[in-house]
Amino acid sequence: MGTIVSKIRNCTETTTAIDATLSNNNTTFTVTGFPGQTKRLFKKQFTAITNHVFSSEPTVDFSDTSFPQNYTVTNVDTGSIAGGDLTVRETTVRYLFPYQPVDEDSEESIFFNTLGSANFPPSTGKIYSYGFDESDIGSDGGVKTLKVIGDTAATLTVTAKISGGADIELTTAVVESNVSSSTSIPLQVSNSSIHVGMTVSGSGVADCTVVSITGASIVLSLAQTLTANTVLSFKGPFTATIGSDGVFSIPIPFPATSTNLTYNVVLTQIAAGSFVSPLLSPTTLVVKQYKPTIITFAITNNNPPASGSFTLSSNSFTDSGQANRNNSILLSYEPTEILFTASTSASGYSIILGAQEFTTQRWSSLTAAPGKYITLTGGTSVAFSEFSIVIDNSQSTKVATVRCLATVLFHGSSDQTTNLNINDILTTQQ
Repeated sequence: MGTIVSKIRNCTETTTAIDATLSNNNTTFTVTGFPGQTKRLFKKQFTAITNHVFSSEPTVDFSDTSFPQNYTVTNVDTGSIAGGDLTVRETTVRYLFPYQPVDEDSEESIFFNTLGSANFPPSTGKIYSYGFDESDIGSDGGVKTLKVIGDTAATLTVTAKISGGADIELTTAVVESNVSSSTSIPLQVSNSSIHVGMTVSGSGVADCTVVSITGASIVLSLAQTLTANTVLSFKGPFTATIGSDGVFSIPIPFPATSTNLTYNVVLTQIAAGSFVSPLLSPTTLVVKQYKPTIITFAITNNNPPASGSFTLSSNSFTDSGQANRNNSILLSYEPTEILFTASTSASGYSIILGAQEFTTQRWSSLTAAPGKYITLTGGTSVAFSEFSIVIDNSQSTKVATVRCLATVLFHGSSDQTTNLNINDILTTQQ
């Protein structure tokens, strides 16, 4: 998934999907393809408002992508810079899928900068848009980067918290040397994720907030007495200041969880009217995180043949992979191999195939799509493939080797078990 970030002034924009799928109010995109394949992702059209023109060309920046060289654009203009009458630019973005793998944790961000010339002083203190991936996050946590676009030195308040609960820790720092009754705290290294207004906590730290930051030194709202190597934790609402490049950026870490959680990242204007429409104040961004669920594949002997129950080499297998909840297979996911033997030493008996064929429908479920997948309570969906049974009756102990692969397509809301009755697919005869 990638983000589309625009800084526009005195113009309007429209975004139209071509081969990509747009979401989150056209601020994120997804696209699939094969190495060496080129796809047209989307097109952007910027139109100057009445009595305005583009005095400089609208630009697009791919430097915050994994493969900038694989992106190309085609522009169609109405008017020209040279003629002083450029009023519309339509930009089509293309992407050549690379032959080398893309880091699954990387975030693709495409930046458009389009400023229409005006007959009045340029704006100051305005916040125009943001970029943030609101897709679900795995139970083991991760990091998502928030980017806010605005005028240089414009400010806003940012809060990252559990919905209806506590603020989440945004960063940590280590005290460089002993401090005695001072508000000035030296840190071992500078930390660009520390911002004014953050709440500070740690061993021996009295409740306080960050007042200012200068390099590797911070000033707190309350004097502290601390020892060297004290670890400070920073969280809570803080003041975000747009940089000289028109962007504020901060990585937001989400911790591992054993419960289902919803996080809110809230953007709130400080100066009245500083958020430019359609951006609202407050704007709440939502990230859902789900606890891991365990899917158990149990092997049972519910209806043993006349020779007696089979001896099983294993009676259960589990899939405890990450709980993806968006109907997509995680890149790191490996199917669960269900491989076991059913044997018998009953004299005079051989193992033969049972009355039922070994197929998807042999696994217990609420519903089963023939030859495709089963659905369990809570929405869990599992696909099975590569079914095989190999029978060896050549020894005194007769053995059937049973195998298939189970791919969890979608993790539901709770742990689930599906059962395979071995006696449906295997039996014995004299």
